[in-house]
Amino acid sequence: MKAVRYIFFSALLAISMAATASAQKNDDKKPAPKPDPPVVNPGPKDPPPRPTPTPRPGMALARSQRSDETYS
Repeated sequence: MKAVRYIFFSALLAISMAATASAQKNDDKKPAPKPDPPVVNPGPKDPPPRPTPTPRPGMALARSQRSDETYS
């Protein structure tokens, strides 16, 4: 009984796949044309210069004091 059921479902699967393939083969519908891609205008090749950070006065004072120190 299992063999009959296996053969039946295999035949049913093969017939359904054949019917699906033939339905797709006879389809005359064409896909819609793709729209034109958007135009991209490139910007300047060089990025704008970054502003130089202004040194903080407290850090300059701290550095000068540390450079005067000597360790023995």
